[in-house]
Amino acid sequence: VEQLLRNVEKSAFRGVLGEWRVPEKRGAILELALVEAATNVVRHAYRGRAPGRIEVSLRRDGPALAISVADCGAPFDPDLVPAPPEPDPDDPSTWPEGGMGLPIIRSACDSLSYLSEGGTNRLTMRVVVPELGAA
Repeated sequence: VEQLLRNVEKSAFRGVLGEWRVPEKRGAILELALVEAATNVVRHAYRGRAPGRIEVSLRRDGPALAISVADCGAPFDPDLVPAPPEPDPDDPSTWPEGGMGLPIIRSACDSLSYLSEGGTNRLTMRVVVPELGAA
């Protein structure tokens, strides 16, 4: 299920970013952040619950992009999650095997917001892509 989700969302996401002429390297980073956000919904928001929807929305206002991932699963505020400890580059035992989704998401965008209201959770990544100029 996760692989199918990844393939569908990546293909549609790439298409929109391509139409908007987002530079390929920036688009790849945003795509990774989207996959991480959707994977977190599947693994955490719906864990132990009936399967549910994931809604992805993209908005553009000139060079500003907003990428939102919404679900009706268990609420999860990313602001309450501490940053993972810094690994020692010389000690592989300190390298994380998981838990890097939020740091990847945070590093891909200029700002990250979360809202849980009326049974819907929405994570929104905002980024300015100067190469896009005005709409």
